[in-house]
Amino acid sequence: MASKQIIWTNRAKAEFYHILEFYIDRNKSTTFSEKLLSEVEELTFLLKSNEFIGRLTSDKTIRVFPLRHFLLFYAIKGESIYIVSFWDNRQNDTKKSYK
Repeated sequence: MASKQIIWTNRAKAEFYHILEFYIDRNKSTTFSEKLLSEVEELTFLLKSNEFIGRLTSDKTIRVFPLRHFLLFYAIKGESIYIVSFWDNRQNDTKKSYK
């Protein structure tokens, strides 16, 4: 079985970069953000060959995978996996996520 291609949507990229920048600013260090980036890279590598690892959301086309205090939302379309949102469960709930 060939591995799938991972594609980050603009929304997911912006959310993830914002989270990384937030923790760099808050911690005055890149250590946590670098570790989170590494963990997300490992997760996306795992998704390439195990795309059904996440549970279905109420949307039924979106899957979610928990990572620490974060949720990675993704959709499988053909030979691609689209990362549609990256959510920090500890952030303000005024932003909309795929639940």
